[in-house]
Amino acid sequence: MTLMSRFVKQSNVSMVYESSEDKIQAKMATFPRDILFCILSRLPLKSVLRFCCVSKLWLDVIKSPEFGYLHSKKSAGDPTLLILSHRLLKENIISISPISLRGHHLHISDNSISNLVGSCSLNLVGACNGFLCFASFDHERILVCNPITIEFVILPKPGTTLPPEPLTIVYGFGFDSTSETYKVVRVSYSEGSLHGDANLKVSVEVYNLGATGSWRAVRDFQQPPYGLPVFANGHLHWLVHPHFSGADRIISFDIGKEESVMTPHPNFGLRFSISELGGCLSVVDLRKRTLIEVWVLKDQFNNYWQQEYILPVGVPYGLDMGLPRLISISEKNGVLLIWLQDAIFSYEQRTLSRKKLLISGLPSWLDWEICCGFRPSLAPLRGNLERLKENMDVAYFTSDMEIYSQPIISSQIVEYKAIGRCDGLVSCFVKNGMLVP
Repeated sequence: MTLMSRFVKQSNVSMVYESSEDKIQAKMATFPRDILFCILSRLPLKSVLRFCCVSKLWLDVIKSPEFGYLHSKKSAGDPTLLILSHRLLKENIISISPISLRGHHLHISDNSISNLVGSCSLNLVGACNGFLCFASFDHERILVCNPITIEFVILPKPGTTLPPEPLTIVYGFGFDSTSETYKVVRVSYSEGSLHGDANLKVSVEVYNLGATGSWRAVRDFQQPPYGLPVFANGHLHWLVHPHFSGADRIISFDIGKEESVMTPHPNFGLRFSISELGGCLSVVDLRKRTLIEVWVLKDQFNNYWQQEYILPVGVPYGLDMGLPRLISISEKNGVLLIWLQDAIFSYEQRTLSRKKLLISGLPSWLDWEICCGFRPSLAPLRGNLERLKENMDVAYFTSDMEIYSQPIISSQIVEYKAIGRCDGLVSCFVKNGMLVP
């Protein structure tokens, strides 16, 4: 076969291929959009993201806010653990990475979901469905984002002017299913009033995400909340500050009615932590050295608690029993994963077997925190978003490749050694031989 004939043959094959591609694209263009919506909305999120590469039409459909809202309704993702690594370098970078369970190893992915770069230091204060809520350390900035769609909105500054005296400020983030509105709750009280002041005032403000209004003051709390809240059963739940005594140690905020109530519970003493388990408020009772008990609030209205697990795990040696820290608790495929301060256990109820897990991929030189109960979603951030240019001055998203391709930042990452709140945990992991290189 001559060179010319080969060229002609290859050209004909190429033309046939291009012609068939054009026909496929033409058929896709005429495919009913509502049927495409219906089919794609029933698929898992991972599959939907892959289909973004099929055609421009499919990409436009998947990226539309209407599809994101529909998919989040029909295909709620399974709850997963996230690790948020803080890189306090030239810029404040928060890398958001998934954590998976592989056999007897808890593996932290090398590839992050996304990286949030801020002009100021941000701290995670809440997670609900597929959204994360951050607040700056000076409480001047509050940001809500979807790390999957890399959308975010910056809330206006709260209306209450902070007094010069030291304040404790805690936040909550939840979803009102009645009005289908996400709400950010800000609670503040004077630290000096914690020491025997009968006139303790616990101020509460609420902001409706997507509203054109501003922060609204609602009725004060009866007791001062403490630590990160848990969103479950349509309520935000906090532990009462340890300086205050009383039988009930959990204060709850009805996200729909915007009212606070004390939630009665069995006697757990002071050594317990709260978390979300299966969409319900759960309590991990750590009073006994040889057993860990897990209670679940099955019915918020009737205050029905049920003892879900009795784990023959034993509280880790060295755990601060004065104020024990539960990092996360989750359940998948009949296996309970419980992370306590310096030890991680898996417990299978069917076989009554328990294992102490090893950790691989842990960024030991970074300051990090764990987010549990995150459900990946394409849900859009709707409402009164600020202009992109104004948002970019405060924060923006970037990829792993863009971070490591910058010589200045990559050299800083190699040389930088953070001394953060994770150091104590990492030293415990190393001491117990739990870290996998």
